[in-house]
Amino acid sequence: MTEDKFVKLKNSIDAMIDRGDVYGASFSFINENQIDSFYHGFQGKDPFAERLDPSMIYDLSSLTKVVATTTRVFQLLSVHELGLKDSVTAYLPGFSHPEVTIENLLLHNSGLPADVTNARNLSGIELIKKIYEAPLSYQPGEKTVYSDLGFILLGLIIRTLNGSLDKSVQDHIWYPLAMMNTGYNLNRPKSRFVPTEIDAQRGQIQGQVHDYKALLLNGESGHSGLFSTLSDLTVFTEMMINRGKYQQKEVLDPNLFDLMASYDENGRTLGWRRIAHREQYVQTGYTGTILAFDPINKQGFVCLTNRIYPTHENERWNKDRDDLINQFFAD
Repeated sequence: MTEDKFVKLKNSIDAMIDRGDVYGASFSFINENQIDSFYHGFQGKDPFAERLDPSMIYDLSSLTKVVATTTRVFQLLSVHELGLKDSVTAYLPGFSHPEVTIENLLLHNSGLPADVTNARNLSGIELIKKIYEAPLSYQPGEKTVYSDLGFILLGLIIRTLNGSLDKSVQDHIWYPLAMMNTGYNLNRPKSRFVPTEIDAQRGQIQGQVHDYKALLLNGESGHSGLFSTLSDLTVFTEMMINRGKYQQKEVLDPNLFDLMASYDENGRTLGWRRIAHREQYVQTGYTGTILAFDPINKQGFVCLTNRIYPTHENERWNKDRDDLINQFFAD
């Protein structure tokens, strides 16, 4: 990353904080030989006007889809425990659509709707039943509709194969990368968690997953539920820009990065969003999170905010997020 780009991104984030778009941001720039991490601003205001620091833990929201679920599915692919063309029903017999494959779920082109209605009126068992029985909105492969439901199913498939989604990703991703402050339902002092939102029913959400479907699934889902620190996500991103290797350990088969590069379906590859048909990948999360990386130029960018604090009605960050992603990937 050039010095100009580095300074521009840093200044842009500071300007977003100064404008009040977010209270603060924890962010890092990762190159092959250098990592720069910053903690600017605060968790919130009034009693939560606490300065951000490296110990603080964020609700990653949909970064869960790539950091946990896609990564673990890639590992299972490389050891042939599942295949991209396998029917979802081979692992989840209760699912109603044998024509839908693992590949469809990863590409968000399964035909499943983006979400379920009335999730707040369901139990966890009722939620899974509703997903299993949901009619397809379109034929698999026909178009792309970003869907939480497909990644909930992928999490259930990992659980079917390994007994527990949480333990599976812990043993195969967090432990090899020494990501000691990453996981579902983390047992840490509440004060270390950056609050997400003040909810009319739930009060201030802090240290408990914000996403309601993940909450119904006991905080452990393939689409959301993961918590982490900037430091841990920086390590993960370092592994991704080095094509699956971290400190002489192979966490992902390097050939999987060639597989990622071979897919470009409506701006998406397996699990990740693609930028401008290049080997540049990004995922964002509802709570105000970004993870972007480029394995060709070996550079990465992580930015964590709690943009929905105190309310999700704050949408100014959404434009800011897109501006930062464009700046990071600009030539």
